[in-house]
Amino acid sequence: MSALLTEPAWAPDIVKEGAEAGPLDDELADGEAPGLRVAVLPEEFWKRPVLQHIRQAAHSRNRSGDLVLGGVLARVAAMVPPRLQADTGVGSPASLNKYIGLLGPSGSGKSSASEFPRWLIPAPPHLDFLDGIPLGSGEGIAEAYMGEKSVETGEIHRYGPNKGDPKTEKVRAQVRHNVLFYADEGESLTKQLFGRSGATVGASLRQAWTGATIGQHNGQKVNTRVVPAGNYSLGVVVGFQPETALPLLEDAATGTPQRFLWVSSTDPSIPDESLDWPGELDLKLLKTGSAGFGEKEKLTFAPEIRREIRQDDKARARGEARLPLLDSHKPLMRVKLAALLAILDNRLHVTVEDWDLALVMWETSCRIRDALLEYGARQQAAEAEKRTKAHIDREVRAHAAKRAADEDVRRVARRAARKVHETGGSGMSRGALKKAIAYRDRDRMGAAIDFAESEGWVVVEGDRVSPGGAVPVP
Repeated sequence: MSALLTEPAWAPDIVKEGAEAGPLDDELADGEAPGLRVAVLPEEFWKRPVLQHIRQAAHSRNRSGDLVLGGVLARVAAMVPPRLQADTGVGSPASLNKYIGLLGPSGSGKSSASEFPRWLIPAPPHLDFLDGIPLGSGEGIAEAYMGEKSVETGEIHRYGPNKGDPKTEKVRAQVRHNVLFYADEGESLTKQLFGRSGATVGASLRQAWTGATIGQHNGQKVNTRVVPAGNYSLGVVVGFQPETALPLLEDAATGTPQRFLWVSSTDPSIPDESLDWPGELDLKLLKTGSAGFGEKEKLTFAPEIRREIRQDDKARARGEARLPLLDSHKPLMRVKLAALLAILDNRLHVTVEDWDLALVMWETSCRIRDALLEYGARQQAAEAEKRTKAHIDREVRAHAAKRAADEDVRRVARRAARKVHETGGSGMSRGALKKAIAYRDRDRMGAAIDFAESEGWVVVEGDRVSPGGAVPVP
């Protein structure tokens, strides 16, 4: 659709500096760790002034432009009014709630995805906004929107200074609509997903991404927390190292990893020269709050986009097309990205250029995800090869030990046979023969006599060992 769809550059190997991982079937040198290639957004993506601003902010502090852009998108998603939804004419209107997975090794600046967006887009004073709170349990996600507020009881004060006024009481209820969650290390999330609390946190994340009702309705009011569908905005930013991201990707059957857009903390385009901090972004829509968005205003999509979405959705609904499991949320992911990019540009109308930029971000995210899967496969292959080599080494050593033992048996058998032949034909008892052999070899006597008999060197009759027809060669 667009000239923007160029092949993204590949970042340097983040496991072994200066190396680049080859295809999956490349051979690894002994002891070499499998490398991870990470895709970054192409240069053409950054032409829009607001995107240049974000990238300059990142590069002025030696941080990845992709990383900071991901944090900005999650922040914008968390700050917009929840009623602002993307209605493309297909299915239900979609919330703009956004999840960003930051990929990079420890110490690569992933926390910048939380700090820099806060500097670029300070929370407006009119907004009750929980900014960058820890991502905990599923109950904790809903709890972030809860609090106490006064409601009328239906009665009035009959006496005292408040006579005639409605009576009120404090109740637990939703008191805010905008929350941004941040987790510096994704290991805590994956441990929760696959631990005892995984059922709640995983389900809550999946429901919240679509803007569905979240929370729990328990018997006691103090434990009840219900946030209605379409009544909250949410952003989630999680930092992952490759090893902590792989378990999340393995959970594709539940649909959780499909909800994450992946960005890289590695950025080869960071310039050598120093850049100035460009200052805050001028996002008029966010600064003016409800006045900027307007009570009746909504996101609109260019007719070309609506037609494309409808055609693709119809093909899937008819069974004529099917997306791979890990790409199953591509349509909604792209809609959310295009809408957020439009809002970054102070517009509520999504253009074809927004749609194309969203596709570039999606495809780059897929390359990161696929590189992660390749990295995991290479790791497993390397570990399997190590186990195979270790098994072979053990077998070789065992065979050598067995062979050495066989040689010892043969040596003792030859010596014992010669002792028997030296008797001149009278032979020896087993006990006498055992005493005639060196003490260190006596535990091999049973096997040695059997071998000597099989070679025809001796004849065994009960306890008596007599000379055979053949004489062992010295």
